[in-house]
Amino acid sequence: MIKLKSLLPEAFADEFAKNQWIQLTKDTVKTYADEIIDLIIGAYTAKGGNFEFKKADDIKQSDLDFWVANDVDTDPEMDAVLGGKKTPAGTKMTVFGQDGSSVAKKVGIVRMIKLMKTRGFYAELDMDLATKLGLEIIKDEAEIRKVINKDLKMNPDGSYDRQLTSGPVKTKVLVGIPKV
Repeated sequence: MIKLKSLLPEAFADEFAKNQWIQLTKDTVKTYADEIIDLIIGAYTAKGGNFEFKKADDIKQSDLDFWVANDVDTDPEMDAVLGGKKTPAGTKMTVFGQDGSSVAKKVGIVRMIKLMKTRGFYAELDMDLATKLGLEIIKDEAEIRKVINKDLKMNPDGSYDRQLTSGPVKTKVLVGIPKV
């Protein structure tokens, strides 16, 4: 006899505390891949979508190995998620998802800022977003090249142009405190 509970995934709040950032295991990421992709799709819709994550299988097959999520409202589902991957320079944060609510956006942004002020975490962002978040931009070309370790063209303002993995050429800035 198959139990109904084994067929239905638990709600995030049934397994994890509310209003806390929870670091997710690889198995937990796979279990909640449908929720995670919904949050990412919602967050990137206005920008034309996320070029790396379009469906739940993209989450399940991703090389990202650092995920944190938070449930901040009355429903039992996660509301904000951040993802990244470990590199020789630390953990590179690459994706942010949220349910569209102002509280989920705020807690996600606050967590991202906190991570960017923690040694061993870094991100490549658009210049306007880095400025809006009040993050210090790394402008040292040697440090940028060591951290990114990909072909890039530096710009006079400290930004750089590079081909994103399986994506377009983008202008980015480096923020955070990478280990270099």
